[in-house]
Amino acid sequence: MADLNVRLEALSLLCNARVSSRQARLSGHGPRVASATPMSVLGLVSAAMGRSGAGGEGLVIDEDEFFDSRYDFDFSNLKDTCTFYRGGEVYRRPCGWLRFALKVWDKYPDGNAWLGERGYRTTTYSIPGEWPVSYHGTSKNGARAIIVTNYQPGPGQKYGRGVYSTPSLEHAAQYTRTFQSSVTGKNYRVVMQNRVNPAYREKHNGGEYWLLPVPDGLTQEQEQDLVEKAIRPYAVLIKPL
Repeated sequence: MADLNVRLEALSLLCNARVSSRQARLSGHGPRVASATPMSVLGLVSAAMGRSGAGGEGLVIDEDEFFDSRYDFDFSNLKDTCTFYRGGEVYRRPCGWLRFALKVWDKYPDGNAWLGERGYRTTTYSIPGEWPVSYHGTSKNGARAIIVTNYQPGPGQKYGRGVYSTPSLEHAAQYTRTFQSSVTGKNYRVVMQNRVNPAYREKHNGGEYWLLPVPDGLTQEQEQDLVEKAIRPYAVLIKPL
């Protein structure tokens, strides 16, 4: 696996803001911001929605509450020889990528059924109640675009306001930017891996684009509540170039 600090650099690219860890600051190896509150995954979603923590000082995460290293996995040398399913949909595993798991187990009020089973699994079949997998790249709008975006998923195509993602990692990668790690000196590409609630999903362009509509006129709290019910990130994927 890549150096763990690379995952912070990848997260910074996704969020279009400097992301540092509480642990590094406490050890004296990172910049200190006295007013910063360490955020969990849900905290980062709140920050991305413009509620807190996304100012010029950057974002601070608590790595112990944000990442779940027990479920990191190196897919870089894997090739699928069979068809996998998650949430009743074909799951195109992130072969060729490194996955850094996010700590999302027991973090939502409706339980964990949306994840299927805990941790990495090699079974090809779906678990009742689990949500299908999608991928989301980044854009010039950074974290805001991860949550609510209106970017065009293809030439001349636009299906409405909401969260766009795709079951195709290859397609999501087209919307990414690359970064050069100050830790390893290597170049990487980064993508977010999510679970999508099929009750909120619209399929477009033959199922290659999944839209979770978010109507205009909602408050930030209503918008965030809708998004958390519809799409949930559970891993950050990076790929050395």
